Amino acid sequence: MPRALRGGRRSLRGGFTLIELIVVIVVLAIASVAIVPKFTGTARQEADNAVDQVAEIMRLFAYRQSLGSQQVAIWRDGADGRIYLLVKDGNPEDPTAPAEWRTDRFAAPVSLPQGVEIEDVRSNDQRVDPSEWTITSTPGGERPKIEVRLVGLGIDSTVVLPTGSPSVVRVDADKPAPFARAPIDLDRSGRDHEPW
Repeated sequence: MPRALRGGRRSLRGGFTLIELIVVIVVLAIASVAIVPKFTGTARQEADNAVDQVAEIMRLFAYRQSLGSQQVAIWRDGADGRIYLLVKDGNPEDPTAPAEWRTDRFAAPVSLPQGVEIEDVRSNDQRVDPSEWTITSTPGGERPKIEVRLVGLGIDSTVVLPTGSPSVVRVDADKPAPFARAPIDLDRSGRDHEPW
């Protein structure tokens, strides 16, 4: 092979050809189309899981309040941002000491993922500071209606615990509101003699 051609080939191999550059760009574009939705889908799934965990701790609050003998509360710690289920419990080592609030050992605290914030909290339709709050109830008494709105990572959801129901309702801003039953006092509404 003549020396001039060998030198020409060597100079071509020193860089990328236009076709190689186009192929690399196309492969990177296809890979990014396949990978980016998985990352955003994972973030959305984490946010959905956080909403479900808040709903579960509210459900436990309703359950403990209706069936338990201790005072219960839901508390958001302003220092770490987690949501705890609390019970007012006496110290078994000192039965004469007054009862104190303790975290419920059977309910794991809820940590919100980065990017999900509590936008609004309401107790009996009264706004509560969303950064740190405590909502209490007494056993056998009337439980307050609780609403917690979470926003971020593609979600805008409100978790509602109605006063007369142990069922928690999740309302997503991008979906139609689910059907929720409202309790009716038949005596007060004058319907106490109607057949069921």
